Amino acid sequence: MLKKLATVLLSCLMLSYGTVAWAAVNNEVTTVTRNQKKVAIECPKVISGNNAANAKINGELNRVVENYATEAASLGGGKIHYDVHKCDKDLISFTIVMTPKQGVEETSGVTFERATGAVRPLSYYYNSSELLTRSADGLKYLYDVDTAKVKTAPDAYYIDTDSNVIGIYHAGAILDKSEGEIEINLSAADPVIEKAPVTPPPTYIGTGDKGTITGTDVRMRSGAGLDTEIMGYFENGETVKVVKSDVQAGMKWYQVTRSDGTTGWVSADYCNIPEGTKVPTTTVTSEKKGRITGTEVRMRSDHSTNGDVLEYFEKGEEVVILDAASGSQMNWTKVRRANGKTGWVASDYCQEISQ
Repeated sequence: MLKKLATVLLSCLMLSYGTVAWAAVNNEVTTVTRNQKKVAIECPKVISGNNAANAKINGELNRVVENYATEAASLGGGKIHYDVHKCDKDLISFTIVMTPKQGVEETSGVTFERATGAVRPLSYYYNSSELLTRSADGLKYLYDVDTAKVKTAPDAYYIDTDSNVIGIYHAGAILDKSEGEIEINLSAADPVIEKAPVTPPPTYIGTGDKGTITGTDVRMRSGAGLDTEIMGYFENGETVKVVKSDVQAGMKWYQVTRSDGTTGWVSADYCNIPEGTKVPTTTVTSEKKGRITGTEVRMRSDHSTNGDVLEYFEKGEEVVILDAASGSQMNWTKVRRANGKTGWVASDYCQEISQ
């Protein structure tokens, strides 16, 4: 669970150009420097971990830096640098800072999942209504915030070294001025969920298929998907009854029951079930559809880059979504084509269609 802070962190960012903050993690990140149209650029490059994931991370970092470089060049030049705030085996979180010679300094926060290279959205931590409530709780400490703007979502965010979610606002978004930036600690409003020490972790003693939680502070949600309410946290090693499964946005979820009878949902990535267990899927009135979003996309026999290539999809082709799983450091979606053939496709290339 995110570490609690006693007070809300509020600070106007007036960052200057200087030594980048990657020295503490210099085995993870290096700096690529260049000068471009009167813009001095320091761009981060992740060098440790999964190569495929790093390629995605570095591609997104380069995109953010390049956009800032273009903007700074239009303002007479300037400087771009970065800070690494959180770096562990699960995620890495940056801020990219542009300081133009003319105009206002801007900061972008971006957080990545190390295993897949995917950008982790703020919705991973809070659904939309909860985010606005937390934002309002933090912004109320600023005396000059327009009351009509109190419930405003941050422009960006990052994760700090204590695992707090820090929202970033450009001052003009909430204050009657255009200079400076404001940070608020969205985690400060985390509800305190008391968890009695349990050794060993809770064990479900009822009947049915069992699963084991594999991770610390794994979230239990009210439904399948990252935009659902957080109900509590599981213990690492806790056993649960697996009721059924569902697929949302290329991720597989299990509905589970805990030893105390509480029922909720957990990402299948953090719930290990015995090989061969047949978990029923959620009953729906109509089949869940997906659309292929790339060209020459492969259909594989298994959820792995080692799976045999069975066929190739057409770009824009509609398919029926059957299941999801992870493998080879990627998320995969099992689909059925119009010709009845089934196989696996990388979830990045299969977009769920709203019904």
